This record gives sequence, structure tokens and C-alpha cells, in this order.
Amino acid sequence: MIVLPRAVRPDAWFPGLQGLVAALLVLFPVFLLPKMSVSNGVFTLLACWGLGCLLVPGRDRERWGTYWRSVAGLSLAFLLWPAAVAIHQAAAGLPVSVPYLFTRFILLFVLAWGLVRLGGRRLAWMAWGCAAAAIYAAVWIHFATLDMRPDHVGIYNIIPFSNLALLMGALAALSIGWDEPRHYMVHGMKLVALLAGMYVAYAGQTRGSWLAVPVLAYAVCASYRHGPRRLRVAALVALAVVGVSIAGTSDMVRERVAEGVVALAGSRDTLDSSSGGRIQVWRASLRIFAEHPWTGVGLEHFKAELGEQAEAGLITGDAAELPHSHNDILYAMATYGVPGLIAVLALYLAPAVFFARKLRSAAPHVACAAAMGLTTAASFFIFGLTETMFSVSITNAFYVLIMAWLAASVVCREQDWGAAGGAGEMRP
Repeated sequence: MIVLPRAVRPDAWFPGLQGLVAALLVLFPVFLLPKMSVSNGVFTLLACWGLGCLLVPGRDRERWGTYWRSVAGLSLAFLLWPAAVAIHQAAAGLPVSVPYLFTRFILLFVLAWGLVRLGGRRLAWMAWGCAAAAIYAAVWIHFATLDMRPDHVGIYNIIPFSNLALLMGALAALSIGWDEPRHYMVHGMKLVALLAGMYVAYAGQTRGSWLAVPVLAYAVCASYRHGPRRLRVAALVALAVVGVSIAGTSDMVRERVAEGVVALAGSRDTLDSSSGGRIQVWRASLRIFAEHPWTGVGLEHFKAELGEQAEAGLITGDAAELPHSHNDILYAMATYGVPGLIAVLALYLAPAVFFARKLRSAAPHVACAAAMGLTTAASFFIFGLTETMFSVSITNAFYVLIMAWLAASVVCREQDWGAAGGAGEMRP
């Protein structure tokens, strides 16, 4: 790393720059759904900040060793997807040129180091960005679905829209563990964000989101440390009762669930329903993987392969028009073969292992960040059963930045806890 004289270090020139970068971090989730171009710009600025901090470590030079030991394994796991793309291109005789959509995974290490420079307290601000995004999404989708369920909300497909809104509401609620025990107004506002995210999942009729609701509700209740255990159990029971009541009394929920069950049973009447189409393309993806197991067919030939299967009568013409597998694991297998399968599993398992190890930390702020990271990995796995979350720009950037944010929070809070002798947390 380059070490410059103090007079030319960024922290000497711009004493308020960390606050500005923290504000940008908050804006990322706020604009993610209504204006993705703004969030993409924020993502790029945060990556540039991280690169600058990487080249000019400044006063936080002593954190480098701790950071490297903590985040190296996680960062290497995120390199596997770009590597799988490069392997396919090289094997196919194509110029190796990984799309920016996938090079974002490489930026995890850079982003997280830049965020470490902000300090734990500034990093906590982003939870409010997630809360605002979930509440805004609930209002937006309420008016968007007054007449019927649209395929898109604004320019976004309704499935990733619902998935992200639900997860951001849950992250806001989980961040209560960073707040003071008696700040009930703050707790209440973040719980409203959770309810808003759940409403988005309900109004959007996104069955993939519904699968994640019990997991997220359990995570929030289990992570709430400011009340007695019986309060958490009561809250979880109440959520379960409400969920079952909605499922039992809502015609829309019953119809959506029944359609999925019939499609899974293999009825020909539902072949070209949303569920039937997904099941067909899942099977088609497995056939593609069986024929091209080592390097896959690449994104550029996936639709052509579906077309060939339609001509052979293996899937319907409507199913062949689907743009992807509607399943992250199967899509990675079909497009990039075994390397793709390893890469996509690493994106789930590496964060899960990293954050699970921190879950029982004596530092409550570390345990809270770990719960949020583990919940994000689990949620994306569930969402990825019915949608390709890693191949969509809006969700891809979200996952990378959220993981960088929470990994940086763990590093900062662990050092604050250690510096305070395990008795409290020091200001960054």
C-alpha cells in the first residue's frame, strides 16, 4: 500500500468526508427502487471511495490486518462468479470480458474497506435508508395494484421489487439491536418498516417472498434483545396467527397457492401459467447442464437452447420465451456449468459461515450485524428459488453492498468493543 505524507492524506484534507460518504450510503437503499440510476451512481462513488482508502490507508492503517483476516475469505468467495464467467468465455474461445454486472462481486473487498473507514456509528445510519425504502415501496405498490397485479412496478419487475422491499423492512427491524433499549419510538418506526415490507410482499402476490416471510419474522423476533423472552415468543405467535389468518381468508392468497400446487403436480392445464412456465424452464435448465456440465452454454446461448427444446416438444413455446431459469442455482448451472454452481453456492454459504461465527459474539452490536448478514444470505437463497437475483442489476448491486456494509460493521464494532475492554463501545 502507498503511504503519503500527512499533509496530502484525504482525512487531513476533508475532515467531514466520512459523513458525506455515510450519507451516500444511506441514499443507496432510498433510491434503489424509485430511481435505480441514482443508486448505481452511489454504488460507483462508494467503490471509488473504497479504492481511495485502499491506496491511502490514513489513520486507520492499524485496522488493515484485522480487516484482511476477517474479510479475506468472504471476498475470495465473491470472486468465484466472475471466475466462472471467465472460464466459460475462455473455453468457448471468446475474448475474456466479464460484464460489469458480475465484476461488482469483485468490489466487495474494496467497498467493505472503504466502509470500515466510516466507523460503526456512521454505518448504522443505513438502517434508516432501508426503513424509508420499505415504507415508500409499500405506498407505491398499494396504488400500483389497485386495479390488478402488474408485471412491473415502475420499470422494475414486481418479483425483485417485492423481494427487496421485504428484506429492507426486515433489516431495518433487525437493526433495533443497535439502538438504545428504551428508544421505543425508534423501535416502533423500524417495526413499521417491517410491516411495510410484508405488505409489499402480500400486495405484490410474490410467492417467493411469501416463502421468506416466516424466516424473516423469526429472525426479527429471535434477535430482539431489549425485551423478555416471552415477549419475543408472543410476537412470533402473533405474527404467525396474522399470517395464517390472511392466508385462510384471502381469495388471492388461496388462488396463488393453489396454482402453484397444481403446477407442481404436473397438470398440463397449467403448463403456461407463471408456475408451470417456471417448472418447465427448471427442467430445461437441468437438461442443459447435463449436456454442458463443465462450462455451461453462457448467457448468450441460453435462449437458443430453450428454443431447441421447444422445437423438440420438451417445453412449450411460451416457456421458451422466458429470459432466464427463474432460479439462481439452475441458471448458474446451465450458463456456467460446475464453476457456476460452485460460485452461486459460495455466494450463499460464505456469508452464512462468516456471519454465523459472529452470531454469539459478546459484543451486542456485532451479534446484531451478524444476524442481519445471515438473514440476508438466507433470504437471497429463498428468493433465488423462484427468481434469478444475482443476474438482475438492481438485486445484484444490493447484495454486494449490503454484505460489504455488514462485514464492515462487524469489523468496526469488534474493534470498538475490544478497545473499550468489552465493557462498551468507543466512538469511531
